[in-house]
Amino acid sequence: MSENIFPEMQHLLGLPLTKTTRLGHVQFFHFGKAHVMNATGLILDVGAWTLEVACHWQLEEAGALAIRFEEVEIPKDTQTLADPAFDPMVPGSNLRDRKLQDLVRGQKEPMRVWQVTASEEGELTIALEGGRLLRIRPSEGVLENTGQFWRLFSNVQDNGGIAFGAEGVKRA
Repeated sequence: MSENIFPEMQHLLGLPLTKTTRLGHVQFFHFGKAHVMNATGLILDVGAWTLEVACHWQLEEAGALAIRFEEVEIPKDTQTLADPAFDPMVPGSNLRDRKLQDLVRGQKEPMRVWQVTASEEGELTIALEGGRLLRIRPSEGVLENTGQFWRLFSNVQDNGGIAFGAEGVKRA
């Protein structure tokens, strides 16, 4: 793996993982902090940089699998009886949302990015403090009807972003 295939990923170095959000099955990892105003005038708390992931990913802690992409299909409380009204698309309703929320909120110290590696096939490994690895793996599966497997963009500047999909790399 090379650190220089996608030099735009270096924007993440030193930034803490501050938030995770989701739209459908697409996961957003926010790094750093920024406040932006949406079209209706509402001020949103977002990351300075956001990694949007529409492919297989997993988070490892101390070499063990901690959070999987597929856990979006599991209710957040797996100890209770099956809920026929369970809808994995409702934010906060599934195990993946709960685990990511616990991870981010449970930090005593910021989980800063200390290394990003990538392959020409779009595989990313983001090493976070505390022995955590976020692995983005398009080769293991991508969401249907998606033109990009992952995308890094800034919420505070117009350039420096990158996207990777079926048609390869697109730079902003």
